[in-house]
Amino acid sequence: MLEHRIAKLAAIATFVLLVIGGTVNATGSSLACPEPTLVCHGELFPKMEGGVLYEHGHRLAAMTVGLLQILLTVLLWKRREKSSAYGKLAWILLGLVLLQGALGAITVKYKLPWVVSTGHLLLGMSYFATLIYTAFRTRPAPSVVELQRHDTLRAELGTARTWITVAVVTVFVQLLFGALVRHWGAALVCPDMPSCSAADGYWPEAAIQKMHMIHRAFGVVVAIVTTISAVMVLRAARSWAQLRVLAAIAPVIVLAQIALGIMTVLSMRAVPIAVGHFAGAASLWAIWISMWLMTRSLVPARAGGKPEAVAL
Repeated sequence: MLEHRIAKLAAIATFVLLVIGGTVNATGSSLACPEPTLVCHGELFPKMEGGVLYEHGHRLAAMTVGLLQILLTVLLWKRREKSSAYGKLAWILLGLVLLQGALGAITVKYKLPWVVSTGHLLLGMSYFATLIYTAFRTRPAPSVVELQRHDTLRAELGTARTWITVAVVTVFVQLLFGALVRHWGAALVCPDMPSCSAADGYWPEAAIQKMHMIHRAFGVVVAIVTTISAVMVLRAARSWAQLRVLAAIAPVIVLAQIALGIMTVLSMRAVPIAVGHFAGAASLWAIWISMWLMTRSLVPARAGGKPEAVAL
């Protein structure tokens, strides 16, 4: 189905957009284009150099995602008679994109208020997750054999399904802490490892330093939860190859995230390392969201009670 392919394309484009957004922040280019619109210094296509390359490149990438979303909204709306969920998704997704654009404009107009910037990042991650859900939801309807196999595989998971949910929530909380560290300008307020500094120890007095240390500590929590969840899935889902692959990848990404987080501080936030750290966070979020969607109950979405999609 075309809407399924467009949803996947939009999800990939959004991941790229998120990474470009991470580059904008890491290079200090957030205000390289002072206008809270699609133009930069009065031009739609200004000279792409310095901070303008990153900031306006981010805006052009956002425009691409917006155009893909308009197309996806039209396709989903046209299928609303087959399932009311498609009509709802069409407007939810479009609304998220419009709100995201508005938050981006407000961020520039009011010179990067941390509350708005943090909301902008988390909304971007939420839109990304909703696109992944849409890609799953719009897959071709399964056969009876596929339904039976899915039910069998899901039943075998047991408590592993609960651990997947815990991992999703834990990663989102860490995304919040990471966003606060970024938009409070707290990335380098604790220059030592593993303590904040020789003078401040592990729990400094300044709130901005506390937030940095909370982000570090919760990173350990994410690592523990991810490892336990992955092990639980690998032990339970012995016949579910796709789920096992994702479960095996998740701890690897977490280890890379810890290493990149340490290197971000020790390198004084070198741009490639900081961007890699953010890309890893978005990747881990996508993996756990996908695993949660793959293992969900199949909800009848058609008039005849036949599920709309299945992930095997």
